[in-house]
Amino acid sequence: MPRRRSRIEIVLDILDALASGPENPTRLATRANLPYDRLSSILASLESKGIVRIEEKPQSQRSKSVVLTQKGWELLNTLRSLRKILRDFNLEDLL
Repeated sequence: MPRRRSRIEIVLDILDALASGPENPTRLATRANLPYDRLSSILASLESKGIVRIEEKPQSQRSKSVVLTQKGWELLNTLRSLRKILRDFNLEDLL
């Protein structure tokens, strides 16, 4: 049975998906392999911490985009480094 992802791994998956550019929440949920309602609560938390910004798209009031902030980029780079270190020491299960 595959192990469940930790919250850190989920956040890293979300940030990794956003590294290629802004994404709408529905597509981001698919890319991060999360149900939309779970993604929404995590995004709200990340937005309150200044890690992501949720923007309304000008062409549609119902359409939103999730964007990494500078703080989000810093967190992503730090988490990627941490993941690499843990892999190098065969300690990935600590994530």
